[in-house]
Amino acid sequence: MHGISQHVLPLRRETLEDGVYRQLCELILKGGIVPGESITVASLADAFAVSPMPVRNALTRLTSVGALTVISGRTIGIPKLTRERLAEVMRVRLTVEPAAAAWAAETVTPSNLDALRRKFQALVDNEKGGYSKIYLQANYDFHFEIYSLAGSSTMMNIIETLWLQIAPYFHLLTTYNDHQISQRHHEAIFSSIEHNRPEEARQAMHGDIADAFEVLKGFF
Repeated sequence: MHGISQHVLPLRRETLEDGVYRQLCELILKGGIVPGESITVASLADAFAVSPMPVRNALTRLTSVGALTVISGRTIGIPKLTRERLAEVMRVRLTVEPAAAAWAAETVTPSNLDALRRKFQALVDNEKGGYSKIYLQANYDFHFEIYSLAGSSTMMNIIETLWLQIAPYFHLLTTYNDHQISQRHHEAIFSSIEHNRPEEARQAMHGDIADAFEVLKGFF
């Protein structure tokens, strides 16, 4: 019994830490923590109603993948993005995410297409609002439903790490023209996956990321 209890307690702590980590990831990926905003372990522990330890451990994990950085003392925030870092992240995105879209188009079935259709419709419904927080959340949901359909947890982990570094800056894609271009890419991505056309899905996803990069690099 003593040996079992030694294993059970760490598992519970790990589960709590993972829960905090996942919620923090969601905040970063969906625009809940923005560049220039500072957070502390104490404030997050209060918000999550947990002790500081799982928060501290989750923040350490996020810092290690470049999603967060220590600003000063106990204050943590989104790292500043350089033009060089942006180019590197986007170059990897242009390799990995189009492949995920192609895989999704190869394997999607009518039964698991419904969730992607709903998330695409959410993008359409929120189109007129521009790059609002709601639209950014819908954009995340749409993209990651595609990456889930690709059926590779390894690829999903890579993509999430990339997005954790770049997603807080998606709010810079603010002009209506940028928004319309992105929506055309989304429509092409959805249509190609719906009709099981992998190469078209690959090209449409590549175009979506490449056009966003052209806009973003103008800010750095």
